[in-house]
Amino acid sequence: MDRKITVLDVREMLRAKQEPFQVIMSTVATLGPADVFELHATFRPDPLIRVLGKQGFHAAVVQETEDHFIVQFYKEDIDIPVFHLDNRGLEPPQPMVRTLAFLDGHEGMKTGELALEIWNERVPAFLLPELEERGFSYEIQDEDHGTVRVRIRRAG
Repeated sequence: MDRKITVLDVREMLRAKQEPFQVIMSTVATLGPADVFELHATFRPDPLIRVLGKQGFHAAVVQETEDHFIVQFYKEDIDIPVFHLDNRGLEPPQPMVRTLAFLDGHEGMKTGELALEIWNERVPAFLLPELEERGFSYEIQDEDHGTVRVRIRRAG
């Protein structure tokens, strides 16, 4: 199953006091069943999380700065929110650097309140011992068409 992350940044619209709801819903309408919708906003959009939740979407929220929230919406059901990083197309060591930076930089990963799923072109052999050393567990799923999914969680 082909997967993609569709990114929409509405921060400038919000700062200009414009209403991004129609643009957001138009973007959501283009998603495939395994796709992830990544929204960048100036605040945590709880009303939108509720609206899309009624349509079967789960949400993972990461706060980058005081006025930069990244919310990923996806339909796969899991017991805790999952943030997705698409590392396909990046040259080594960028997938590993990017993954470790996310793990180190987000409190939800440290507390176990958030999981991370990375999409790589191959099993990240050098990353796996690093994850174990940092106290993370992982599951690997090879999708046979150039995508390896690695789901990472705080161990225990």
